[in-house]
Amino acid sequence: MVRFFSATVLLVLFCLHAVVVRAQDCVYRISGTVTDNQRHPLLGAVVRIETDSTKGDVTDTSGKFTILNACQGHLMLTCKADGFSTAVAHIHIDGNNSVQFVLSADKNQLHEVVVNGVRMQDLHTVSHTELKGLALLQSRGKSLGEALKMLPGLNTIQTGPTIAKPVIHGLHSNRVLLLNNGVRQEGQQWGSEHAPEIDPFVANRINVVKGAASVRYGADAIGGVVLLDPDPLPINKGISGDAYLIGQSNGRMGTASMSLQGKLSEKLAGVAWRLQGTVKRAGNFSTPNYFLKNTGISEQDFSASVGYKRNGWEVAGYYSMFNTKNGIFEGAHAGNITDLYAAFSRTRPITQSVFSYNIGRSYQRVYHDLAKATAIYRFANEGKLELNIARQKDLREEFDISLPFTKDPELLKKPQVSFQLKTHSAELVYTQPSLNGFSGNVGVAGNTQGNVFRGIRYLIPNFRTYSGGAFAIERYTYKRLTIEAGARYDYRWQQVYQRNQSTLATYHTTLEFSNITATGGAIYRLSDQLTFTGNVGTAWRAPSVNELYIHGVHFSDASYQDGDSTLGAERSLNTSVTMSYQSTKLRATIDVYNNIIGNYIYETPQARPVTLLSGTFPAFKFTQDNVAIRGVDASVQYDFLSHFTLQSRATIVRGYNHTAKDWLIYMPADRYENGLVFNLHEFGFMEEPYLSVENVSVLRQDRVPPGIDYAPPPAGYSIFNASTGFTTHIRKHKTQLDFTVSNFTNAAYREYLDRFRYYADNIGINFIVKTKISF
Repeated sequence: MVRFFSATVLLVLFCLHAVVVRAQDCVYRISGTVTDNQRHPLLGAVVRIETDSTKGDVTDTSGKFTILNACQGHLMLTCKADGFSTAVAHIHIDGNNSVQFVLSADKNQLHEVVVNGVRMQDLHTVSHTELKGLALLQSRGKSLGEALKMLPGLNTIQTGPTIAKPVIHGLHSNRVLLLNNGVRQEGQQWGSEHAPEIDPFVANRINVVKGAASVRYGADAIGGVVLLDPDPLPINKGISGDAYLIGQSNGRMGTASMSLQGKLSEKLAGVAWRLQGTVKRAGNFSTPNYFLKNTGISEQDFSASVGYKRNGWEVAGYYSMFNTKNGIFEGAHAGNITDLYAAFSRTRPITQSVFSYNIGRSYQRVYHDLAKATAIYRFANEGKLELNIARQKDLREEFDISLPFTKDPELLKKPQVSFQLKTHSAELVYTQPSLNGFSGNVGVAGNTQGNVFRGIRYLIPNFRTYSGGAFAIERYTYKRLTIEAGARYDYRWQQVYQRNQSTLATYHTTLEFSNITATGGAIYRLSDQLTFTGNVGTAWRAPSVNELYIHGVHFSDASYQDGDSTLGAERSLNTSVTMSYQSTKLRATIDVYNNIIGNYIYETPQARPVTLLSGTFPAFKFTQDNVAIRGVDASVQYDFLSHFTLQSRATIVRGYNHTAKDWLIYMPADRYENGLVFNLHEFGFMEEPYLSVENVSVLRQDRVPPGIDYAPPPAGYSIFNASTGFTTHIRKHKTQLDFTVSNFTNAAYREYLDRFRYYADNIGINFIVKTKISF
């Protein structure tokens, strides 16, 4: 392994030396703004270099764009935006350049204009960030939670090496909404070990709204929203697609994903389609010193889209299927209280340290499918009416290591815990045309949801939920200032079906929740380089069924959990300020936020573990307090030399429990990422070659309430990552290659937000090779 790594480094350095010698003059930056004819900035306009479609950018809320690594000479730029005529600019590049586009409305060709991969942000003044370009390529093969960890302000809460959920500004699970192609993903998101049931390969753009977003997306969006959007369906005839092949050494994991798309002709002109599928397989992952027994993955995913456009009408259908089997680390199970505390104190688990692809008990099996129908009508005045109807089914089965006391072979095959959640939803949204600086949208939404528990061992009850809401958002732009305001009303009715444990008689409890949320904010463009954004928003969340009624062992995260039926709804007031600066050499964004949450619900460790016939488990009980969560996200990129860029990201979160007058448990530790990137435009057969080295430093989380956790927070750690890659063409097919080594010093460490930190280290060194072929 060491010889292989050393040879790889020498080869990379040799290639880079040759690249530097033969580098072309493709180091210039093209920046500028896109506005309408009333000089209002346009969000989501696509600006590209016509002769090289890989170079381009999408305008932000200030209408700004930046294209890097432009070559010397004459170039033609195109600018496209939905509802506007395409603009063209011819420029001569012999240094950094600035271009201003002013677009005019195009009512006659409205339905022919496509903005590739763009979903407009309905809340402009709420902080948001995006995973795109090279960062998106390097995230391929990771789970959604691990991929989003590459963005400032985001962390993950983990259950071992295979299960990770996104954490936005210290909040996760039901407080972070996921939108799969515009549809709110509905699954069993309440468990810390219940990872999102989405294949990240379905999306070519991943946007994250950081902050209170309930006004647009409904109840629960206290922490933020993750939007996963595929590219629009193709507008050109013929078949095209992408193929990914990914291999990694740790876990000996292999991932393959492929998409095909096309547009029909003749009698079916206007019909476009796409098919996509992913398979993933991994065995036991390894720390620097031992294998983690029973941590394999087996996953198969599929999605399909079809759409039709004609005369202002658009209709589309979308289907996605996610199917996975995840092993649960065997070392997290203890037979008695002595063994449990011994496992907490060990530096190395006593489970067998061998590699295997076998996934035995305990394990999760999760199946989720989503079907969506969309109809859009674009009015002559540039307004738009959109209807989305969706149906989802989520089946989660958990197979415990402790088998039931029976000799019945059929019963032994059944899961101890099984939940099936079915959801039907609809949303109707009208987007008004931009007129005299005003724009906005109004909408109504509703859903019905039913959960059926089928299992050997009771955990949460069955329930039926009906909910609905209505919202309106309006914004006004005048010169350099944009003002935004919105309001929403939501209502939720829920009936929970339970059984009296003494008499076995069934009964039901009816719960009703309603709330009004609001948002207000502004964007001020102080100059072409500097923009300030501020927002104040409210959000709310009703307690989930597990928080109210769970009672028993949850083997997937090796814990005993106890709910509280008296819990009330959470209410949040979030204030955020963002500063964004962008010049020819420096790009920086700083987010500062303060989130005051009343009746915040969380798990608190109990004084003693719980011992049952199946073993001994750490015990947790749900409670609620008034808390404040505040912090800072920062991201800086500085081109200090030609071809060299310094990159830094910082994520700092502080949680304080005002009720207990102490620190809030389970908040992310301070995280700092610093790296150096070397990149060029072209050398021989290599296009856009790059080399990056990164250090990730995470401090020890000392801001915790003393003495209540089963183990103290782990020590801070520092790991190093490196990657190199380039783009080339093989038989005219664009091919992207990336080689990454994560944790290349093979450091041993534990994450504070990993539930299995009680028992084992995080994974060690990992060699990853990614290939993307476009055809």
